[in-house]
Amino acid sequence: MSLRVGVLILPATRWPAGGEAWRLADEMGFAHAWTYDHLAWRDLLDQRWFAAVPTLAAAAVTTRRIGLGTLVTSPNFRHPVPLVKEALTLSDLSGGRFVLGVGAGAGGPDATVLGRPEPGPVERAERFAEFTALTDRLLREPVLDHTGRHFRARSARTDPDQGPGRALPLAVAAGGPAGMRIAVRHADIWVSNGSSPRPGLVAPSVTPDLAARQLRRVEEICTDLGRPPASLRRLVLDSNRTDPPLASVAAFEEAAGRYLEAGFTDLVVPFPRTEPPYAGDLRVLERIASDVLPGLQGERPERPAPSAG
Repeated sequence: MSLRVGVLILPATRWPAGGEAWRLADEMGFAHAWTYDHLAWRDLLDQRWFAAVPTLAAAAVTTRRIGLGTLVTSPNFRHPVPLVKEALTLSDLSGGRFVLGVGAGAGGPDATVLGRPEPGPVERAERFAEFTALTDRLLREPVLDHTGRHFRARSARTDPDQGPGRALPLAVAAGGPAGMRIAVRHADIWVSNGSSPRPGLVAPSVTPDLAARQLRRVEEICTDLGRPPASLRRLVLDSNRTDPPLASVAAFEEAAGRYLEAGFTDLVVPFPRTEPPYAGDLRVLERIASDVLPGLQGERPERPAPSAG
């Protein structure tokens, strides 16, 4: 068994420094790199925060081999039609390395910034189910119409060369049974980041035991819906503020080993910043890349040659 390891890079730094993080993640040999998709993020509300799609576009042409994706985007301010068009563009820019990660969205700034009332739990769940199903269809069909409760599309054209299957991988974040059923129906990758007592307002946290319980539930739903559990990749985002996975190489090895034992195929940790949130020591990440990744991920992908200058 192997564990693909990726990093989460916040779009909170001007590109000369931000681009260096994406390039380093690529050259270190990490399997994938992701960013949050928010208009404003609770921890940095009054600080710089750049948009996810142009950030990923720049990352796509800066990197050579690493997978790229949103972790995650949501219907809080997205409509599937322009979202899928942007995702297809990112896939093209990256040479097919892009993964579209979606989630239900939570309360907080993104939920109200466009002037709509914040949805309650039932409406949020219904909206997410329709959002994900329509996104899946748009990634499979070159043109479609859709009239739903939350979204509409008329002669929506995506990729005229779209063949059978989905145009790019879809990752779905879900922590409860209803969302897990959506992930099992539509996703290539199920995503967990644990749980939060106040989603959107309080940072989520995860433990290997909690993630393992969630994974068992996902596997049960796979069986109920007739999907082989092994056909679904399982990704955990460990962005814990207490006991962070990058506190030391030993802390990372322990966490990665437990997630691997639980049955996860992918692990994502925050790229260390010089200040909170996710403040950390880049040297720890470098040691993980050189000493730990080869054993976890199997044969290391070929690294690109260092850029001149």
